[in-house]
Amino acid sequence: MNSSEIAMNPPVLTTVGACALPHLSVIAARGEDAAHFLHNQLTQDFALLDLQHARLAAFCNAKGRMQASMVGFKTSPLEVLLVLRADLLPQTLKRLSMFVLRAKVKLTDASAEWRVAGRFTAHAELVTPWQLTQDQRTWQVGLYPAGGLARQLCVLPTEEALTDAVSDPQDWLLGEVLSGVADVQAATFEAFVPQMLN
Repeated sequence: MNSSEIAMNPPVLTTVGACALPHLSVIAARGEDAAHFLHNQLTQDFALLDLQHARLAAFCNAKGRMQASMVGFKTSPLEVLLVLRADLLPQTLKRLSMFVLRAKVKLTDASAEWRVAGRFTAHAELVTPWQLTQDQRTWQVGLYPAGGLARQLCVLPTEEALTDAVSDPQDWLLGEVLSGVADVQAATFEAFVPQMLN
């Protein structure tokens, strides 16, 4: 099937449920200056971000080329979680840490505390893109729908089980493509500026 056929007949996703997303990991920024520090380093205004929404953000080099893209949200006024590709986490964490200086913030690889999953649901009208909700100890970020299904990015404690884990992770990757929201991974490191990925 070529690209014009895909555009005229987009794939439809039919399986609802959750799936683990091991290709994604979490950086935690904690401290009095966490939101202000990230506001200065990323392409998103974390200083003004409320506790009910998440946002896309990029970390760029001095020439404006994207070294990582991420979904970020506040769990409290003193903590921001950043979900990004696992293959970029070590270098992103190292580079961000170089700019901490005297800021009251601690950046850590929080992959031992949090894991990432995706959830498909049938009722797209019930999920608002970028709205942040909490279900017990799980944080859920509404994403754009794909293939006729609503999507949520879930960040849950590593010891929590996925009770509705029935979806195929390949469906999630297809859903990312169908949603039209691209991300940066190791293969596309510094290949784009933020405007190229909208």
